[in-house]
Amino acid sequence: MKVILNNLQVKAVVSWLPENRLEMISLGKIYGDAEVVSVMKATGVERVRVADVDMCSSDMCQKAAEVLIEREGIDKNEIDGLVFVSQTTDWILPATSISLQDRLGLNQDTVCIDIHYGCSGYIYGMLQAATWISTGACKNVLVLSGDTTSRMMNPNDKSLRMVFGDCGTATLVSVGTSRMGFHIQSDGSGADRLIVPAGGFRTPISEKTSQLVWDEDKNGRTQNDLFMDGMAIFNFAITKVHKNVNSIIEEMQWAKEDVGFYAIHQANEFMVNYVRKKLKVAVDIAPTNCRDYGNTGPATIPLLLSDVCSQQQYDLKKTIMCGFGVGLSWGSVAVDLSETKFYEPINK
Repeated sequence: MKVILNNLQVKAVVSWLPENRLEMISLGKIYGDAEVVSVMKATGVERVRVADVDMCSSDMCQKAAEVLIEREGIDKNEIDGLVFVSQTTDWILPATSISLQDRLGLNQDTVCIDIHYGCSGYIYGMLQAATWISTGACKNVLVLSGDTTSRMMNPNDKSLRMVFGDCGTATLVSVGTSRMGFHIQSDGSGADRLIVPAGGFRTPISEKTSQLVWDEDKNGRTQNDLFMDGMAIFNFAITKVHKNVNSIIEEMQWAKEDVGFYAIHQANEFMVNYVRKKLKVAVDIAPTNCRDYGNTGPATIPLLLSDVCSQQQYDLKKTIMCGFGVGLSWGSVAVDLSETKFYEPINK
């Protein structure tokens, strides 16, 4: 799907991080120092944030949204849309976005929706917000994206524990004078490459699904835990993502050399740099920050923006954001962020 939507503006981006830091090197006492150093070298991830056991992704997103509303001086009654992007929702039902409408004190005329996506989810959230605004349905939409991926991982699975972190973010999309271009693609044949096999209605949690199984790389997990075929995801990303990005640049009729910033999903440092090289763009306009935060799922792109763009000046007039992962799904957004306010991550 390709579409260009008009009369839009991304007004502000805020990220909220849990205070708990997990230093990867500290896991040497569990997995062995040599193994930990090897994984750190491969991924570039040195530390992640881990939410408290009683904190949900909605709590982190709520905190980010409250900061955004306060600092931007927004009248809550002027917010008429809320999109919650997360794989770690509060309940199977009702939708967590409905709960957040009440918790944030928003007007009851606010339209709310959950989008159950991970690493590509921010792109979907922005599409939903942009669609509501460009059709005239809404004027100000909060896109809240985040995950507590730490809850889905088995502690015996070092391949995931040393990559994923937790974070919540808030982005305000409003009526404006700019346009946003989207290119989103899907391939459900790869659904089993990144999955929590049990826990839904197809395979309910049972004694059988709760049995711990060890793979050939000595990672232990149950069917109730997150599973990722890392090599398959890597091959998918380096094959598909750059083509998707180049396609939306062409659709927008931009010259590639005029794109001033690339916000690439922070899967890990190695993968981001590989995608960047496939795009043939310089490292200074496609930065990484997963060294300090790991892969925070649907929060990586707004976390990157609030982290690096609040500290350093970039040419954001023509910006590309791209996400890829679970589904399999991948997509890009071409957007003007030159007037966007970026706030340094809370608890950085």
